[in-house]
Amino acid sequence: MRILYLGDIVGEKTIEVLKKNLEEIKKEHHIQLVFCNAENVTKGRGLSYSHYKELKALGIAGMSMGNHTFSKSEIKDYLPDATIAIPANLPCDLGKKVVYIKYNTEVIALVNLMGRVYMNSPLDCPFQTFDSLLKEIQADHILVDFHGEATSEKKAFFYEYSGRVDAILGSHTHIKTDDEEVYKNTCYISDMGMCGPKYSILGSDVSGILERFKTGVYDSVKVSTDTKYILNGVILDLGKVNTIEGFKKEIDISYY
Repeated sequence: MRILYLGDIVGEKTIEVLKKNLEEIKKEHHIQLVFCNAENVTKGRGLSYSHYKELKALGIAGMSMGNHTFSKSEIKDYLPDATIAIPANLPCDLGKKVVYIKYNTEVIALVNLMGRVYMNSPLDCPFQTFDSLLKEIQADHILVDFHGEATSEKKAFFYEYSGRVDAILGSHTHIKTDDEEVYKNTCYISDMGMCGPKYSILGSDVSGILERFKTGVYDSVKVSTDTKYILNGVILDLGKVNTIEGFKKEIDISYY
């Protein structure tokens, strides 16, 4: 099974980029299923119902989230029926801790967890949470999106669960790392990177973020309007021997 997992999608304009390019990408790389992190889609924070439907219309099978899961409150209304895995270690009863996706005769379990280092969120222990989930999960393959700041925490999670899941994929920092590896048949990357405007600061307009750093004045920032976009993620081959490779594609949308 060949899967494309896209890193944090930043801004609704990126959906338009995917509309024009995703099918070609799938054909070029022989992709059978697509997953993504969708916590930054709507104006850079959260996921509206309309944008969720657009991503589903593109054929994205499952979505994971992060610290901006509830930045758009309407998500509470559509979570029960959505193929969205919210961070399982959030101490709330909303949404799904595991999302099951069936492809032909195989079942994939998608789990989303958040790290606790530097995240400033009320979170249960991701290790204890996942220990409990593993006792319940029944699937042919298990994918984990570990949404966190600290690479050390992500690596620790990777070594703890190597050999028990198919992939542990880091998200949140929006900066793609180059440390793809497989250990005990578990694929890993510290961060899949982001999908969004290339000349930006983590997807946001450069001038607004610079002002924050230079003056300490936290005015609202907007998603960058740059016309060069970058799509980052990983391609997983899941079977008896699992493999992972980085995915990166730059697209100029000035002609759109």
